[in-house]
Amino acid sequence: MSAQDSEAAAIDQTGSRLAAGQIEAAVAEARQAVGRFPQSSPLHQLLGAALFKKGANAEARAAFQRAIELDPRISQNYFNLALIDLSDHKPAEAVKSLEASLKLDSGNAQARVLLGRAYHNLNRTLPAVEQFKKALELSPQLPMVHYHLGFAYQSQGNLAAALEEYEKEIQQNPNFYEPFWLAGNIELGRGNLETAEALFRKGISLRPQAIEPQYGLARVLVARQQFAPAEAALRKVIELKPDHVEAHYALARTYQQLGKQDDAARELKVVAELHARNASRKSGIAGSQIQ
Repeated sequence: MSAQDSEAAAIDQTGSRLAAGQIEAAVAEARQAVGRFPQSSPLHQLLGAALFKKGANAEARAAFQRAIELDPRISQNYFNLALIDLSDHKPAEAVKSLEASLKLDSGNAQARVLLGRAYHNLNRTLPAVEQFKKALELSPQLPMVHYHLGFAYQSQGNLAAALEEYEKEIQQNPNFYEPFWLAGNIELGRGNLETAEALFRKGISLRPQAIEPQYGLARVLVARQQFAPAEAALRKVIELKPDHVEAHYALARTYQQLGKQDDAARELKVVAELHARNASRKSGIAGSQIQ
């Protein structure tokens, strides 16, 4: 077998391991193959992919950078670097990687979504919106783009546009949890309690342990002055997140409406304690020591 054929076989073998989810085996195969073919950009790319799936970001970054050094024409390697950058909370570096990727492949809708996310993380909302729109032009059915665009609009205070995008994401991707509670909050703010409740309940059905839709449902019940079911809903929120200050306060007010003054006083005391604890954390007083 020629060296070229051996390299191709190593690429196929490592790729098969990776596709099958055999991450440790893929890493081992890729390391061995890179040792045999150190000038192979595809093998360094596969090594980086396997290491990234393993959670070894620093090693994965080095592998992708080496793949780029060996062949700078492959847009996927810049895209992969951007994934690591975003995972490591380095949006400025991700922007550079994605701009390089898009120079080589301007029609990559996923790269435009990632670039939009990176821009948004840098509070560059207008260019983020532009990238999300370009992604939709390239791939109208791509999941999560309407969600990201809606979130960008919401950060601008454009709730009508945000709600429209969340609704599109729900229609297109009905098992994706996030848009339900975000749209529910907007509908609740508009006073559309029935629609808000339906959205929150769907969010709960998709992710029963999530705080946001549980608290949203409780707020709907309070707004309707259905205080007994609101009490149960708020207690559920607190069970899931004991330090949820807003839920404790809403529960105190709910107890007041139900005539349970002792319970209300207890919850207000919890609210005061949580506020004091949070203030101490922000000031750096709690737990401080001389080193």
